[in-house]
Amino acid sequence: MYKFEIEGQHPLSGEVSLLGGKNNVIPIICATLLTDQPCIIKNIPKISDVRVLIKILRILGSDIKYITPSELKIVNKNLSIDKDKEKLIFENIQKMRGSILLIAPLLYRFKNISFIHPGGDKIGGRDLSAHFSGFKKLGVNIEFTNTNFSLSGNLKPNYIFLYEPSVTATENLLMLSAIIKGESIIENAACEPHVKDLCIMLTKMGVQIEGIGTNILKIKGDQNLSGVDFTVSSDEIEAATYIIFALMSKGEIKIQNIDTFVMKSIFYVFDMFNIKYTIGDNYIYIKNKQDLYYKGSLGFGNLGIYTHPYPGFPTDLLSLVISLATQVKGEVIFFEKMYENRIDFALELKKMGATFNILDTHRILVKGPVKLHSANIFSRDIRSGVAYLSAMLSASGISTLTGIENIDRGYPNIEKTLDSLNAKVKRIKI
Repeated sequence: MYKFEIEGQHPLSGEVSLLGGKNNVIPIICATLLTDQPCIIKNIPKISDVRVLIKILRILGSDIKYITPSELKIVNKNLSIDKDKEKLIFENIQKMRGSILLIAPLLYRFKNISFIHPGGDKIGGRDLSAHFSGFKKLGVNIEFTNTNFSLSGNLKPNYIFLYEPSVTATENLLMLSAIIKGESIIENAACEPHVKDLCIMLTKMGVQIEGIGTNILKIKGDQNLSGVDFTVSSDEIEAATYIIFALMSKGEIKIQNIDTFVMKSIFYVFDMFNIKYTIGDNYIYIKNKQDLYYKGSLGFGNLGIYTHPYPGFPTDLLSLVISLATQVKGEVIFFEKMYENRIDFALELKKMGATFNILDTHRILVKGPVKLHSANIFSRDIRSGVAYLSAMLSASGISTLTGIENIDRGYPNIEKTLDSLNAKVKRIKI
C-alpha cells in the first residue's frame, strides 16, 4: 500500500497530453470478447481497472500483449470457464464496478453464465434493474441467489425502453444486440461520449448502428464480428481534473488531445465560476491567478449546480467542483441527483478549513473562498480522492492522502504527471 505526501501552494505550470479515458476503455476492452479475431486497442491508460480487466480476460484464456506502453493486442480464442476460473473471476469482479460490462460478452461466449454484483467505489447503490429488464427483452432468463445471479436464454432482437438512461446498461445492451441477428432498438439510451466510442468500435467490427450520439439507437446485429483497430478517446473528466488542479494551485495549464465539443456542460459551470479559458484545435488553456467568483444567481436566486446525464453536468466531476468551490467567492448549492453518498466526502474537507452545510443526502451549500490548510485524509473512491488531492494542492503545509489505490483505478501515475507540472507530490510506501 502507498500514500501521497503533498506540499501545497506550488502553482502548476505546463502541458498534459491525455490518453484514453477510464470510462471509455473498459467497455472497449470488454467488447473485444465479441470476436475471436485479433483486436488492436490504442491509447490505453495504464490504470488499475485496466489491469484487473486484463487479468479477468487472461483467466478466461485470452492472449493479450502490449505492443507499446499504450497499445494492446487482444485475441480471444479458445476461451473456457470452470468453477476454479469462476472463483478467480468473481474475486476480480469485486474490485471494479465496470466489470458489470462483462455480462453481455460473456453471455455471448458461454451461453450460460453466473455473475456476482460488482465492487468498486462506495458512493451509493447502483440499481441494475435497467440491465436486467433490457436483458429480458432480448430473451435472457435471469435467476438470483443471494449476491449471485445466473443468465441464459435464446437471444432475440427487440425494442427496449430504458426507464433511466443508464450508461452501463446502454453499453451492455449495445454489446448484446450487436451479436443478435435482426434489428434491436434502445430508446432513452445514454449518449455519453464513451457510449459513442463503443458504438463507433462496434460499427468497425461489422455492426450497423443508427442514431450514434443520440438517445435512440437502432442496432442491426451480426454473429460474425470482425477484429478491429481502434483508438480510445480521451476523457473530458480527466481534462477537467487537471484544469481544477491548476486553478486550485493558482497555476496555468494546457490540456492536449481532448475533444472540447463534449465539455459543454463543464464549460457552463466554469463560466458560472468566472473561469477564463481558451479553446483551440484539440486543446484547452487555463491561465494562472484567476479571480474566481460565483455568478450563478442570474437575478433569480441561487439556482445551484446539479448533476444530470450527458449532455448535463457529469456526476463524476461533482466532488472536484465542490472542492474548487472552496476557492470561489460566493455561496454555491450543489445537487447530486444520482448517488446518495457521494457528497459525504466533503466532511473530510472540514479538516482542511472548508466551510459548508450539508442540506440533505443529495445537497450541499459551499461558502468560499477559504484558506485551506494541511490534513491527513483517507480516499474512499476515485472521485473523492482527486477532490482531496486538489484541495491539498491549494493548502498550506504538507498533507497526507491514503487510500490512493482508488485514484490509481482511474488516473495513471498521477503523481508523475503532477511532478512534471511543478507540483510536490510523493508516493510513499506504507
